[in-house]
Amino acid sequence: MDEVPLRGTVLAWVLIIAVAVITFPDASSYSGGISVDDSKSGCICHSSSPASDLMVTLSGLPATYDAGVRYNLTVALSGGPEVTSNSTNQGGFNLEASAGDLSSVDSNTQEMEDSSLTHNSEGNDQRSWNVSWTAPSDDSLSVSFLLRGNAVNGDGEQSEEDYWNEAEYSSKGSNYKEANSATPSVTISLAVVAIAAVAAARRELLE
Repeated sequence: MDEVPLRGTVLAWVLIIAVAVITFPDASSYSGGISVDDSKSGCICHSSSPASDLMVTLSGLPATYDAGVRYNLTVALSGGPEVTSNSTNQGGFNLEASAGDLSSVDSNTQEMEDSSLTHNSEGNDQRSWNVSWTAPSDDSLSVSFLLRGNAVNGDGEQSEEDYWNEAEYSSKGSNYKEANSATPSVTISLAVVAIAAVAAARRELLE
């Protein structure tokens, strides 16, 4: 006779746990860093859409890079919720590059298996990070960077009060050439040929 109440109690606890997991996702699930795949849709676990008043910046990136040179970069978040004495965390980021190697310079960031760079648990308590990028050996490329960052109010709960945004950057190799760079000269050459043909035709008519 005790089996029915026991089964009912177990079932009730299973339902409670399931609801709790669905309703309250792990607030610290990405406190130790986030991958490119997990950040593709933005930090929607914090808020549903990017916030225009949160700026995510990547400074130190050269407009033109030299092959194999290592550059010191700074990822920074400005704007977003105010940090108070009660804030347990402040923010995080994910940075990916289409070529070259991103790497950590201190204990606040980490390299992911997908070759991107992100914060770790220690770096989750700040809104700026120092990183480095070693340019590829091929200096004829245009390298693109995608930076995603989120600034949180640090109350330990995921909500619309937490902000996120993303930004794209690029750096061209010292020997990079635009794919259509030859087009203007070709067009001019064709125009010259056409003018010469018209002039020759006029001369024949006058003769």
